[in-house]
Amino acid sequence: MGKIVLLDDLTINQIAAGEVIERPANVVKELTENSIDAGAKNITIEIRNGGKTFIKITDDGKGIAPDDMEIAIERHATSKIRSIEDLDDCYTMGFRGEALASIASISKLTIISKTKDDLFGNKLIVKAGDIIDEEQIGAPTGTTMIVEDLFFNTPVRYKFLKQDLTEFKYIKDLVQKMAIANLDVSFKLINNNSIVFTSSGSGKIEDIVYNLYGKEIKENIVSVNYNEDGIEITGVVGNTLIARDNRKDQIIFLNNRNIKNPIITNSADQAFKGSTGIGKYGFFILNLNMPADYYDINVHPTKMEVRFKDEDKIYKSVYHAIKNAMLNKEFLGNNEIVEKEEYIDDEYNFLTNKTFDNGSRNFDIIKRETARKIEYKYIGIIFKTYIIIEINNELYMIDQHAGHERILYEQIKENYKTHLQNNSQMMLIPDIINLTHKEIKFVQENLELIRNTGFDIELFGSDSVKINGIPNLEYKVNSKNIFLDILDEMITNERSSNKDVEERFIATVACKAAVKAHMDLSREEVDNLIQGLLQLQNPYTCPHGRPTTIKITKEEIEKKLTY
Repeated sequence: MGKIVLLDDLTINQIAAGEVIERPANVVKELTENSIDAGAKNITIEIRNGGKTFIKITDDGKGIAPDDMEIAIERHATSKIRSIEDLDDCYTMGFRGEALASIASISKLTIISKTKDDLFGNKLIVKAGDIIDEEQIGAPTGTTMIVEDLFFNTPVRYKFLKQDLTEFKYIKDLVQKMAIANLDVSFKLINNNSIVFTSSGSGKIEDIVYNLYGKEIKENIVSVNYNEDGIEITGVVGNTLIARDNRKDQIIFLNNRNIKNPIITNSADQAFKGSTGIGKYGFFILNLNMPADYYDINVHPTKMEVRFKDEDKIYKSVYHAIKNAMLNKEFLGNNEIVEKEEYIDDEYNFLTNKTFDNGSRNFDIIKRETARKIEYKYIGIIFKTYIIIEINNELYMIDQHAGHERILYEQIKENYKTHLQNNSQMMLIPDIINLTHKEIKFVQENLELIRNTGFDIELFGSDSVKINGIPNLEYKVNSKNIFLDILDEMITNERSSNKDVEERFIATVACKAAVKAHMDLSREEVDNLIQGLLQLQNPYTCPHGRPTTIKITKEEIEKKLTY
């Protein structure tokens, strides 16, 4: 006798539930997504005991027709697709038709729903997949789903649930992300009879950022609005002041669906590089809108994973979207927006190791076509480090080292891209420097990199180098000291990829050559530094992520002085 048998419907549904429903938060996700698909503008989620014993979701969507009530709990019953071809044009949150059947098989599920064309609503009660009651009932237009005693008939799965507080945290995080993705929908979350979260549904992302993160974050975000080749990217990114130690505040949506994708996070990391500090992660909330045939969401039942058909295109679009936003910020009171696509493209090409045609290259690509114009009153320098200027009742502190470092970094990086090896200050007497085994090995492996950043250098014996010239920079530096300092920094902070070595070396040269804190600057040198920053496409931070300027408003000063 054969051993293969057909499983009964309840077992099939419970197996499916194991894929779709791992914890109460999955129930909230599936049912709330159904509410969104139904066009709801007001959704209330009520939770008790972390969702283990009670979940209630009420919406004002279009409702379920009476004839569809029973079939809605059947596996693979859906109103959203009719065939596999429909997946290429599917924009709804759900489409598999597994969620309700899975939930009904492992709980007591009550559905109350009414469409606008019906006089009465309908109520359906299902337990462990079986309909136990059905009746007409008075109800407003929309749908209410009540899930009780989750996993009552699968005790092994129930045993693996966390404490009530932990399970509710999963739910709260989920609902908040749904509110961010659906700005025109008002959400209310109630836990054990207490309202813990509401969103206005105003359509403004700034409102919900303020609601979730507070005033400081709201005041330090920049809007993202990018559209190219069928891909629209909207949302916000944080400026340099709100970089994080982890990725918790990096939130990605695809056509309003929360996803995780390494292509997008890697692209964001590169776009934020040099703006957030070493070891820090940029703050962003991004929603990517694109045709459904650009991606495959049907990878995993949770729909958190996604595959893109053209990963390079997505990578470049995200990079451009973030860079555009970050380079559109106000600088020293000037918020004039200029075209910067060429600069961003140039940076992206360098990032992706694309070659540059030196003959056709614009050598002023790092600068704006016209420098920012500001009128400022020079106050002075405090602590021999911070330049203080006044612009329109606001004080600005300019970090002389960070500002000069950014100017030099852009200049040295441009020289490197164009292989400008003759951009050196030639020395009257060359320096011969003895190196350790590790240092000479680094020089040998990166000789072209070192020369392209402005060092006229040659190997001199087995453990020495001869320096004939150093980068032609504004300030005179000791050739031996700067070279040894750079080697020490590079060897101490080794990087794995060639691109990381290049970026780090260029940044280190700029850092070591820039004016330092406690170095006296003349008024002329101060003006030159400010004008140099005003000419740059990206003057906001040093290449290590430290802000070049900090603004202090008159109101902030008066607040400190008010008793």
